[in-house]
Amino acid sequence: MTDVHLRLEGELTIYTAQDTRQRLLQALATEPGPDVVRLDLRAVTETDTAGIQLLLAARGHAMARGGELRFAGMAPNVEAAIRLLGLEDTFRDALDDPPPGIADDAMGLHDAGLASTA
Repeated sequence: MTDVHLRLEGELTIYTAQDTRQRLLQALATEPGPDVVRLDLRAVTETDTAGIQLLLAARGHAMARGGELRFAGMAPNVEAAIRLLGLEDTFRDALDDPPPGIADDAMGLHDAGLASTA
């Protein structure tokens, strides 16, 4: 099983989406493709819909290659954007550990059998 770990820092917005997209695609393009791409989003300071679209696209690309996209951690602003867009169910299974301070069921985590690390 091959894992790729990426830490995203700063903005995950329309202004940074292209550079971040290239970084993600490069990680996903290795042969054989990674089984799991883990994104650490704890240092993301700002998120907009372009950033969330990027996460959706990366998830779809990983799944198309038989892999999966997982989140090793998530900044509160990313979690809030996901919730605002109604994408909790889409990303629920991608969380390795819920962000500290986030209620167990904030993104349906209680139902997924995950517990808060706060």
